[in-house]
Amino acid sequence: MTTLREEISVLYVDADAERSSSVAAFLEGENVGHDFSVEAVADPRDALQVLGDAPSTADCILCGDEFPESDPLDFLRLVRSGRSSLPFVLFAGDDSADAARDAFRAGATDYVPESTDADRFAVLATRVADAVSRECAPTTDASADGPDSTEMAETAVYALDETGRFVFVDDAFVEMVGYDRETVLGNHLSALVPSDERQTRDELTAFFEADAETTRFETNVCRADGDSLPCVGRVSVRPFDADEPHAVGTLSNVADRQRARRDASRERLTDVVLDTSTMLMSAEIDEVDAKIHWTIQSLGDFADVDAVAVYSYDVDTDTLQKTHEWTTGDVPSRPTVVGGEDCEWFIDRLCRFEDVTVERPRSSSTPDATSLSLPEGGSYLALPMVSNWSLVGALTFVSATSRPWTETEVSLFDTTADMLSYTLERQRRERRLRQQNDRLEEFASVVSHDLRNPLNVVDGFVDLARETGDVSHLDRAAEALERMDTLVNDVLQLARQGRTVGETSSVDVRGVAERAWAAVDTGDATLELGEHLATISADASRLTQVIENLVRNAVDHGGDDVRISIGSLPDRSGFYVEDDGPGIPKDERATVFEQGHTTARSGSGFGLSIVESIVEAHGWDVVATEGTDGGARFEIVTAPRAQTFDPNRP
Repeated sequence: MTTLREEISVLYVDADAERSSSVAAFLEGENVGHDFSVEAVADPRDALQVLGDAPSTADCILCGDEFPESDPLDFLRLVRSGRSSLPFVLFAGDDSADAARDAFRAGATDYVPESTDADRFAVLATRVADAVSRECAPTTDASADGPDSTEMAETAVYALDETGRFVFVDDAFVEMVGYDRETVLGNHLSALVPSDERQTRDELTAFFEADAETTRFETNVCRADGDSLPCVGRVSVRPFDADEPHAVGTLSNVADRQRARRDASRERLTDVVLDTSTMLMSAEIDEVDAKIHWTIQSLGDFADVDAVAVYSYDVDTDTLQKTHEWTTGDVPSRPTVVGGEDCEWFIDRLCRFEDVTVERPRSSSTPDATSLSLPEGGSYLALPMVSNWSLVGALTFVSATSRPWTETEVSLFDTTADMLSYTLERQRRERRLRQQNDRLEEFASVVSHDLRNPLNVVDGFVDLARETGDVSHLDRAAEALERMDTLVNDVLQLARQGRTVGETSSVDVRGVAERAWAAVDTGDATLELGEHLATISADASRLTQVIENLVRNAVDHGGDDVRISIGSLPDRSGFYVEDDGPGIPKDERATVFEQGHTTARSGSGFGLSIVESIVEAHGWDVVATEGTDGGARFEIVTAPRAQTFDPNRP
């Protein structure tokens, strides 16, 4: 730890006058353990004026978190724009992890939540002193001799002449680099820090001429044993030997610190993955989507990326379809569909269960980065989601800036991808089970209620024919039997749709529509097919039933001369079936898919319910709306829009 100055000058910014007085009095007291001098102001604007008038007097800024007309984080950013290394301690009433995270992201040196403990000001004093110790460069008396003045630092200390050659190194420096002192002294800086000797000399000359303030830097030092040692250092121009100016600095080995940070980061990420995995495993069927959003937001926040998206894989079209997304807004929303020739390499790697990383350099573009809509200078990570040894989707991360993806991160993110695969499969399985149960309940309702009415009609007219001898009453009984037959067929078909759809394949909607039209008695009705009807992944026979029922519904309600159109949706994957009949009143569109709902005298009320059940069994959506000519329009959305998450939403 660096030795502190004899007096630590604190610029204290706090709108709370009572707290400001108490803190200042405590810091300047006799028993603090450090010698503080405090200048207190009530407004960040006044603090900026103080810094502008005397930029070298403040060793640290201590700042409260509530101001009538200012945001402390905006104040922090303004300070950082001109004083990047000045220690800044935020003294806050909010002890939440989110508040601390925001403070550190903005550049705070430390974040100290205010408590009611008796020693809270003592804790604050220690944290301020530690912040100055970590962040402030060591200072020496200009009149002191060189070696004595540099021995104040507990880290390695060195001095360079104007040409960049070592004139002094302490014992800690010798131990750090592994060379003996005689070998280092007189040698050029470039012997230990890989650099061009001439360039280094020019930079040092400019540094001496500018008489720059203490400068912080990061570098790798080449040890005698060949290892490269990551270090953080500070250097400034000071009188050293016979009052001649030299570049005097300190050097700290941060390998252990980096290792500790990596270990702590790995532990925190492990906790995040365990927490989100536990939450996903315990989620109720209706909570899954919300819990997935929470999971990808948590991972995105921790990994400090700009977008996380979940995609499902469609094996028939060989594309990824976006289902969930979280973004900070710093990058565009991720593509809804990923596939095609440009992304063939990407899909192939995922199908081989390989993780995919892509970098896009600034001011340039690569085919890989372009095909994935990766921002300039950004980084991309995609992890396969696998179930039963088959690709079912992908978990993707996007950073607007270049960054490495560590082996630990990728391994733990893979665990999350596996958990998402399991959770989504469980959601699909439970939804299918729920649909089957709903169909059974509907079947029981029809058997106990809907069939009873025509049975009573048959019984009544048969008795009437017996009593009167008029066999014409049997015609009415036969009509009731025909309605019973229609009901039985429809309800059996409806009950079967609760099962999983059969094997899916790539199906041409145009061909299905033509077969469905030929199977329905359409009278004088006409059919118009759009030019660009898509190919979709579906159970062909069930899809045919969907279009048959929609065509039959149009004829039943629009008449024999109704005009029916089938085409592709303009803004989403899917198709529509519409007619120019009387249409569906707006207040009835939400109920038309309920079993037994019908306005046609000969209808069973199950046709549209069958349509909905088949559509849902495919994992699609169906909505009823108004057609172009005012008739009924049914839209089948085969790839619903991804569910997005607003990070600013409370």
